[in-house]
Amino acid sequence: MESEALGRYVLPAMQELPRRIPRLMAAVLCTPDGFNICSLGVDEKQVGKLAALSGSLLAVGDATVSELNPDPGVQSMDLLTLKAGDFQVLGVKVAKPGGHLILMGAASGTTLGVMIVGMQAVAQAIEKLFNPA
Repeated sequence: MESEALGRYVLPAMQELPRRIPRLMAAVLCTPDGFNICSLGVDEKQVGKLAALSGSLLAVGDATVSELNPDPGVQSMDLLTLKAGDFQVLGVKVAKPGGHLILMGAASGTTLGVMIVGMQAVAQAIEKLFNPA
């Protein structure tokens, strides 16, 4: 499926984010190598950079977890949070056949718990699109 068609395919699930997360400012769904699939609240100048950063942040998080816990049975990181005052960024892995995608969202003045629950619900909805069984 071409990237534009893929973006349209996941857009209805992505549009649930503002309903689930109060004061959501932006969200990006991208590949681990930083290719944008779908975004909300992000202008053309930001989208490529944010997709690349999203992939990099989770990769650095994975490397950190692996370094601190070298047990081969430990799974890779599936959620990352960043906080600056009341501004929060949350990244979640979205499983799909043959790999994963990354869903990154940012909100101001929203509790971490609300962000985690909202982002995970949308990530699961996107996973179901790729795994309809």
